[in-house]
Amino acid sequence: MGEPGARAALGFVRAVAVLASDAEVQVAWLSRVFASGSAAVDELALEFDEGYGQLPAFVRENWIDAAAAPALADLDRQLDQMSGDHQRALWTAEALATRPEWDRVRFLARAALILLP
Repeated sequence: MGEPGARAALGFVRAVAVLASDAEVQVAWLSRVFASGSAAVDELALEFDEGYGQLPAFVRENWIDAAAAPALADLDRQLDQMSGDHQRALWTAEALATRPEWDRVRFLARAALILLP
């Protein structure tokens, strides 16, 4: 598989934008894109993670400013802290709206989004 393209970078920015969105918007987006709503809450993190792994290439190609990397790393760390079977309760539509961990994700994603194209 070759270098990621501009479309992948755009998808990554979209993933950050969805993470920055209010819980109601996140649930609506999941329902539209994955047709399974709350069953797919983990897709929010999976889409981000897929793009985050390609961040060095996005920066190298000047599709994403290197100045955004620290904010994106903070967001990645927060999502990592929410991972694992012991955190399963965080990955529901209800948790999106009620848990402070998701408020922190939204805060970090908004901070990163300001630095993205």
